[in-house]
Amino acid sequence: MKKKVLFIFLFVTITGFFAVVYLYNKPHKSIISESPIYVLPASKLVAEFEENEKTANSKYLGKVIEVNGFISEKDTNQKGIVNISLAGQDLSNILCEFDPIHQLNTSRLKEGDKVSIKGICTGILMDVVLVDCVVSEQLQN
Repeated sequence: MKKKVLFIFLFVTITGFFAVVYLYNKPHKSIISESPIYVLPASKLVAEFEENEKTANSKYLGKVIEVNGFISEKDTNQKGIVNISLAGQDLSNILCEFDPIHQLNTSRLKEGDKVSIKGICTGILMDVVLVDCVVSEQLQN
């Protein structure tokens, strides 16, 4: 009986170890080739979250969306990741955290430029947050 329990324990431990190693080394999936489910202006996205956060979460949370608007701020965080804020409404904006692989495409962007950015919506804190972003296109002002 002890041998059977020991065998099961070892089997589960080894299987768990390989599962963790696989998930840790799994390549990061880029959204550059994915089509966005929604394409909308920054002000409309912010307005939907401010109007009814629960409905907006069910509609956008975890989905690839494309947002267009004017850059209100551009900076780089402590980890070297580029963040761009798109002007929304009143005090809320859209914070776009860029995929490190594709942030070189942000070098030509500056405050005031009109852009279209694709990313995965993670909801609203003070701003609506998009992660793993890529620049879809720089629009004419």
